[in-house]
Amino acid sequence: MEEELVRDLSEQDSSSEAAPEQGFESEEEYESPAAPGIDYVGMTIDAGVSPLEMRFEQINHCYRKVPIAYRTHTYVNSVTMGVISPEKYAFAADEDEIGKRLAAWNVIHAIEAVKAMKAAGREIEFVTARCPAKLAAETDMYDWVKGLMQKCKFDTPEKLCLEFSQSLLYEDPEKTRLSMLNMKLLKVRTLMTGAGSAQNPISLLIKVPVDFVLLDPALTALTDNRNKGAAAIALISYLRDLQIDVIGSGVQNDEQISSLNRADCFGYVPSSGYQGSVTHGSLRMTLEEALAQEDV
Repeated sequence: MEEELVRDLSEQDSSSEAAPEQGFESEEEYESPAAPGIDYVGMTIDAGVSPLEMRFEQINHCYRKVPIAYRTHTYVNSVTMGVISPEKYAFAADEDEIGKRLAAWNVIHAIEAVKAMKAAGREIEFVTARCPAKLAAETDMYDWVKGLMQKCKFDTPEKLCLEFSQSLLYEDPEKTRLSMLNMKLLKVRTLMTGAGSAQNPISLLIKVPVDFVLLDPALTALTDNRNKGAAAIALISYLRDLQIDVIGSGVQNDEQISSLNRADCFGYVPSSGYQGSVTHGSLRMTLEEALAQEDV
């Protein structure tokens, strides 16, 4: 399953709009280094490199400033394309069957990470697994997730959190609402990213009962702004009134952490440009690095 999935993701990435981003002025100038008839995925595995790699981003408690949960990102390792980040393939993969297969891989490996955290004595709230929004609108989520948990013999469903992009708001509202409610029945948590962005009217969240939202970094940046900070906090309060826990994304300084804490946010994710008194791990850690962090 994993080898076929990596082949599909690599082929999808090589035919996407990524070529100009790699320094080529046009797609016509870009030539894929892959040669026909060569099993590059097999070569990657033979070289001892995992074709799919899950990396971890810490979510810190706003008051204690220690990791309390982890958001995951799945990278594709290819001998021809190098390391392919989820930002490059996720949008295209979400639109077809590849996205569902990748979501299953994400869920299974997030569950394995939760088990590893428990074995290491880590007390965390959850680990996320990214899923395409279409999955919630076109799949019997209850049976799909329950089947994966049974396959993994997973008995702490509250420590699994399914992550969806803000496009969740634009799928069939009744079907997505039912999917989110079914996750509550399973005790599996749900999270939506991009809350508060210009393209994401948070009023639509009334119809999509997720458990958590990840604030758009631009909104997080306003929390310590003298002129616009009150409006940002008001949006957070509105989300809290909807019984949604809020996570600030892209925190840049200690003042923003304090503002999020006063607004009763669940936690925060530091940015690459964070300047403050708290020591954070690397933005996208290996599982071993995440396990070595301390939560006390």
